[in-house]
Amino acid sequence: MAGMITIGAHNYLPAIREGLERELSFLQREGLHVDIREERRGDMIFLGCAFPREKRISMPRKEAEGLLRQYIANALAEVIVSHWEQSLVREIVHQHYYYFNPGEQEKILELTYLGLNGNMEKGSGGYNYNIHRKGRILYRLLDYLDRNNKIILDGFVRFRLKEYTKELREVVDRSVDDMMLEKEYREFIHLLRYFVEMQEPRRLEIHVIMAEENKYHLMDKEGETITDDELEDMLLDLSEGEASSDDLLISALISLAPARLHLHLGTAFPNREVVGTIKKVFAGRISICLGCDLCRKPLIDEEEHVKPR
Repeated sequence: MAGMITIGAHNYLPAIREGLERELSFLQREGLHVDIREERRGDMIFLGCAFPREKRISMPRKEAEGLLRQYIANALAEVIVSHWEQSLVREIVHQHYYYFNPGEQEKILELTYLGLNGNMEKGSGGYNYNIHRKGRILYRLLDYLDRNNKIILDGFVRFRLKEYTKELREVVDRSVDDMMLEKEYREFIHLLRYFVEMQEPRRLEIHVIMAEENKYHLMDKEGETITDDELEDMLLDLSEGEASSDDLLISALISLAPARLHLHLGTAFPNREVVGTIKKVFAGRISICLGCDLCRKPLIDEEEHVKPR
């Protein structure tokens, strides 16, 4: 058939054919019927797409063939993003991060797929990121098909999409950094919990009232402000709003190693990371207060409701 566009590939043939049939069905609704022929040559399958010469079409043939290229390119771009991408990412991980154990490699893959879906950075939208990535692949495919009637998809991905594979490598690298930071954080939490568990409690019960601008107030179970000289030095000035004030709070709590810790959040907008760290370090001995007499709402334990004090 004249004007035939041929796609050759070793991999993902069912997905390629399904994508082509789906995209070309839109042309058929406009009265532009497209034949798809399949042929095996060695270990490669070729799919040929063309308008039958014997059938009349509803627009000039050159214009129709331009539309055909666009729909084919869109189908192939979708297959690359939805199928080739995961294989490329896995190959990058195995080639460049082979020294991680299998569990760590799977974690890298998991974080990378989340990143590619837009979850790596705050505020990024997975749908928009996928559309953006697919759009650049589509542009490359259209440019190629405007000058060629035959495309070997495996070779196109490897040799014509180097910027795309470079971008995938960058997402993998960021995922490795995230995994290492997460691992270091877990080890840090484990160490802090060890310090707390090995110490005799200096206070049986402590209330931490979180106020605005990273200000914290520590009280004992009788509601008296803790005035330990060492803690006064540590918590002398927490009004500047610096991250170091959060570190000082955690250090003070670890030093006191209370048997029971009540964290009051009812009237503040605390640093979530700090709250998360405290909850992990004091797991099993902490309750979260969304409002007792100190912050004007009932005290709620992490696992059960606690009566207002």
